[in-house]
Amino acid sequence: MTCIVAGFPSNIAALQFEWAWQNAHLTRHIPHHERISFATTCTKTSPKTGRLRRKPGRPKTSLTDKLSNLHLLLRVPYFSKWPLELRFFSEDVFRFWQTWCQRVDAQISPRIKVWLDKPKEGHDLVPQIHAGLSRKRRRLDAIGRGGVDGVDPTYASLRPVLEKAQLLLEEDNDLACGLCNQSLDPKHDLITVCSQANCLSIYHMSCLSNQFLKAERTAAMLPGSGDCPSCKTHLSWVELMKEMTLRVRGEIEVRKMLRAKNRLVPSGVPQADALQDERSDGSDMDEPDEDVLTAADVVDEDSDDTVSLTSVESDGSHNSTRGAVMKARSNTKLPTVIEDSDADVIDLLSD
Repeated sequence: MTCIVAGFPSNIAALQFEWAWQNAHLTRHIPHHERISFATTCTKTSPKTGRLRRKPGRPKTSLTDKLSNLHLLLRVPYFSKWPLELRFFSEDVFRFWQTWCQRVDAQISPRIKVWLDKPKEGHDLVPQIHAGLSRKRRRLDAIGRGGVDGVDPTYASLRPVLEKAQLLLEEDNDLACGLCNQSLDPKHDLITVCSQANCLSIYHMSCLSNQFLKAERTAAMLPGSGDCPSCKTHLSWVELMKEMTLRVRGEIEVRKMLRAKNRLVPSGVPQADALQDERSDGSDMDEPDEDVLTAADVVDEDSDDTVSLTSVESDGSHNSTRGAVMKARSNTKLPTVIEDSDADVIDLLSD
């Protein structure tokens, strides 16, 4: 793997971008006059009728075409406003990307972060040092060390904010918005919590969004970032929405994360270790399954649905639950019921 594109606000948004990148010759996001890849026509002779059949074919793409189409997609208005990040793991590919950016006239939005994520020194020695550990432990030990294996797919970075939010949003507390001074109801209101450790300010999501948009002086619907009105800490709107969405819609993941803190974790093991162990725990057998989206589920990549930054869903997997339920059903034996025959009715009539 040479690079990844991350930071999508939802699973559907990621699938839309994936389809557009893989089908750059068909997507309507790229204008026709800027298109680099074009559809080809494949001809095939029918063995029965002998007629020629023409079908649209996928063009052959090289590394240059892939990066060129990626640059085009990151520049279109539909994707350029998303909080995306482009992370390279290969120095050669990253240098080619920099060269290509210098050649083209148009540039991608400065909001899209692009950097080279190289493995840290000594990362190659980690598999040798931990050769006796399990595969999962070696994978978790590599998180935060750079490279492909260093990508953290867990919610461990949000744990401090979630712990603070749990204490602030208790039902016994009298909660009020730091901007409008109106009361806050954790069960019905969307509440944002400042991620600064010593700041105890909470706000309505709409109030803080309007405050950030006024400071940015833009006509955009969603802000990019802004300063906390209380502590003046610069906050990323994406990070605020990640924490709020996980707190509101990912109650199962939050319980596992906070419960993992109380476990005894050896020193030197990253925070994602305990969280990953909790994910693999089969104690929550009564939790429902979650559907897995595929590229086939995205029918129209140009749908008019507004992509919301609060639509990040939990990625927990509960395959063990399905197997346990099916096994319980198969082992359950229904009682045998013998209905009365019609002969009894005939006897009653004859009497």
